[in-house]
Amino acid sequence: MWKLVIADDERVIVKGLKKMINWESFGIEVVGEAYNGEQLKKSIEFFDPDIVLTDIMMPYVTGLEILHWSREQKRKTKFIFASGNQEFSYAQEALKNGAVDYLLKPVGAKNLEEALKKAIRLLQEQNTVEIFDTKKDEFQELFEDINNGRNYENEDLYQMFQEAQLDITDCMYVGICAGICPDAAVELSSRSFGQFNLTRFSVFNRLTGAFSSRKLGFVVKKDKDALHIMGVFPGKDRDVFIQKYVDPIRKQVEIECAVELCMGIGRPVEQPSDMLRSYKDAKFAFGLYHFVEEKIVDFSDVHWEYNVTYDDYKADVEQAFRAIIAKDEQVLEKLDQVMNDIEALHYGNWNAIIMRTMHFTGDLGSRLNQYNLLDIDFYEMQDELQRKVEKQFTVSALKNCIHNHYADLVRRIYQKGKSEEKVLIEDVKDYIRQHYTEDLSIKELADVACVSQNYFSAMFKKETGQNYKAYLTSIRMEEALRLLRETDDKTYEIAERVGYNNVRRFVDAFKQIYSVSPMEYRKALREK
Repeated sequence: MWKLVIADDERVIVKGLKKMINWESFGIEVVGEAYNGEQLKKSIEFFDPDIVLTDIMMPYVTGLEILHWSREQKRKTKFIFASGNQEFSYAQEALKNGAVDYLLKPVGAKNLEEALKKAIRLLQEQNTVEIFDTKKDEFQELFEDINNGRNYENEDLYQMFQEAQLDITDCMYVGICAGICPDAAVELSSRSFGQFNLTRFSVFNRLTGAFSSRKLGFVVKKDKDALHIMGVFPGKDRDVFIQKYVDPIRKQVEIECAVELCMGIGRPVEQPSDMLRSYKDAKFAFGLYHFVEEKIVDFSDVHWEYNVTYDDYKADVEQAFRAIIAKDEQVLEKLDQVMNDIEALHYGNWNAIIMRTMHFTGDLGSRLNQYNLLDIDFYEMQDELQRKVEKQFTVSALKNCIHNHYADLVRRIYQKGKSEEKVLIEDVKDYIRQHYTEDLSIKELADVACVSQNYFSAMFKKETGQNYKAYLTSIRMEEALRLLRETDDKTYEIAERVGYNNVRRFVDAFKQIYSVSPMEYRKALREK
């Protein structure tokens, strides 16, 4: 029972307050009365009450002075003041100095009850935090950090933590992130969004109640997808707390709400200052449902060491594109490898997986479209693929979706019958235009086309009507003409800029095509 002393210089008011409410229903016992400030001080010293309900303007010693005196003695007593309108400034000062509340006279039962509830909450908080010694601020900071400083949520959740009165002797703290499995959530919301919201509300309430009633943890945050709980478990159960406490609660709530739940479990920590880290671990582990498809993911069991760089990813995308063009028998395996790269690059970040997948398929589809290989509208194809992707909720399902998409697309491209040789040569011509200043060999160009040198030579002649050297020379000479027209560069400088190390070879090649030397060509331009 909480102990309370009532003080007022009018006895009738003291008597009225004692009869106004059912004190026992609040767990309160009225242990003393006082009619002036001196009596109140003596009552406080004798009874050591938890709560004092007093008039602010008491004879001899004011209620405000008694509040200061109590604080100086480091008493834990909570003060509720009654005040007349003309004493409002005193009441404001009282609140600034730690009073629980002030009530305007005549005091009403409802206002008194609310003030008592607040005082009891503060007492419960005080008793709980005493166990932590000087660690109270660490818990407050936890709520502020997790809820981004939103005061209403901080205060509401911190109050729930206070009321839980958890025993943290020899305990460990474990972040727990829990919610409806993503695929189950989408299925439920597609049937009835209203029913989904009711189910989610019920799940969160039952999880909160289950952990609270068992004194196994407290809620630190609620969002649209998950309930975040800081579990408090006996340190001796470090190796079995999931099986002993967490999983039974999950199964119980699943049965009660008729919906599948998943949970992410953070690493156990012993210090309150480390709770934020465990919370972040749990949040990450919760997101791994998309990757591992397990209802409980323990961060301590997560070991991902697959190292893939962005350059690896780009190289595999290029190989996949060339495999499609060349009708490579391993084309689907190479496309699957790109999806493996995406998983490795963004492991743990489902949204990044989806975005990277859509970027990859969009870029690859655009390149295929440039070669007129698609028999359907590119944008229509991408819209349809995106709708399919959005229906996937695990990496394995997403990979299967992309595999099936390209299995169908590649089959349609090959059935269309467009010569892959034509596409390959266009690719080689693009490469030559980008690298004409270099000493390009037939081996290098054959590698670009992913064919043998002999096959490349015959294929290039068939598709262009000239060998690759003649095509390379024509590209170089086109650039040489531009430089002669637009610059004052000397002949040897132009030769170097278009890929010739020997100026004589450049001049001979130029004369063979244009029947004049570079100098004669420039001179003719200037005489016009």
